[in-house]
Amino acid sequence: MRRFKVNDIREDVAYLRGQEARHVLKVLRLRPGDEIVIFDGKGNEYLAVIEASSTQSVRLKVLEKLMIDRESPLKTVLYMGLTNRLQKFEMALQKATELGVSRIVPIICKRSAFGEKVKDWSGKLRRWNEIVVNASKQCGRAVIPPVEEPVKLLNIDDDSELKFVLWERGGKSFNNFKDNTATSVSLLVGPEGGLDESEVEILKSKGFHVIHLGKRIMRAETAAIVGLAIVQYIWGDLK
Repeated sequence: MRRFKVNDIREDVAYLRGQEARHVLKVLRLRPGDEIVIFDGKGNEYLAVIEASSTQSVRLKVLEKLMIDRESPLKTVLYMGLTNRLQKFEMALQKATELGVSRIVPIICKRSAFGEKVKDWSGKLRRWNEIVVNASKQCGRAVIPPVEEPVKLLNIDDDSELKFVLWERGGKSFNNFKDNTATSVSLLVGPEGGLDESEVEILKSKGFHVIHLGKRIMRAETAAIVGLAIVQYIWGDLK
């Protein structure tokens, strides 16, 4: 059944507006009496029926709250280096959402030439959060992970139990970490061209463990996907 994000539900009534309404009416051609699933992005999901529609709005009646449990028990933060080709970065956002990430923080690194040029992130953040919403709709998540405003690597402040930085030039394997009791893990992936040694030293001083993903060098977006999958396998729910 089709899933849609709503902003709020009041007295068993909710509305789809804008792009979501147009998708229901123009693309899917749903009509009053059709049932859909809606979620609020905070963990709540409901079965609803279309009551009425106009050009830009769809009125919904909530029929019942659905009992779901699709969130990983592991709190994960992805620090993703801004790639100069933003479609690669956006692919990482989409796949990280599908893998159950809790929060995404774009990172401006020495090789993030794009990040240094931007003064106002509001437009990019709207697009990135829209990508995450759409990924959440597709994969069945009822909690939408926020994409935060980019920060410089030097300014990272993280309190996860375990913190890892992926680096193709050295470090340990995930196999070196046998304790699978951690409930929060952060993963940092550099941009195209990777991190330089001085950046890795900064992260080590912040408590990050340097990790490699084997003998082959992966693209930034691939490394993020593989790294998160391994983290979810060891500490999360991909078992």
